[in-house]
Amino acid sequence: MGLDVMISYYNIGLSILVGLGLMVFMGTQVRKELGGYMTLSEGFKNMMIIYALGAFLYVAFNHILNTVIDPELPGKMAEATVEKTMSLMESMGLPEDQLEESYDQMNTEIQKSMADAYTTIGFIRTYLTTVVFGAIGAVIGAAITKKVNPNPFAADQNTLHE
Repeated sequence: MGLDVMISYYNIGLSILVGLGLMVFMGTQVRKELGGYMTLSEGFKNMMIIYALGAFLYVAFNHILNTVIDPELPGKMAEATVEKTMSLMESMGLPEDQLEESYDQMNTEIQKSMADAYTTIGFIRTYLTTVVFGAIGAVIGAAITKKVNPNPFAADQNTLHE
C-alpha cells in the first residue's frame, strides 16, 4: 500500500466513513434480529459489543504487524508523518528557526510515543482509546438505525390473553 497512502488524510477519512457505514449496517442487522424495532439504547449496547470485539482484533493485528511482522514500520510511518508535517509547515512560510525547533520537538515526542505504544500497557491504552472513540460511532449508528415500535404494548398483549 505504501507509507504515503497509510498516512494520507484520504485514508483517514475513508476509514471513518467505512466505520460509520459498518455501524449503520450492524444496526440494521441487529434491528432485524430484534423484530424490526430497536431503541437507541438497545442499538448502542449491541453495536458496542460488536465494535469492542472488532476493535480488539484490529488492535491485536496492528500490534503483531508492528512488533513481529515488520518492526521497522512504526519508525518509517513516524518519519513520513514528520516529513509531511514539516513540508506543510514550510508551505505556510514559517521561519527556519521555528521549523528546526518544531522538527526536534516532534522527533522527541514520536520516539517516546513509539517506545510506549508497543508495550502491554500501550496495547491496553490503544484498545481503550479505540473503544472510546468507537462509542461515538456506535451512538451515531444506533441513532440512524433505531426504529421505535408504534405499538409498544403489542408484545405484552399476547401474554395477557394466555
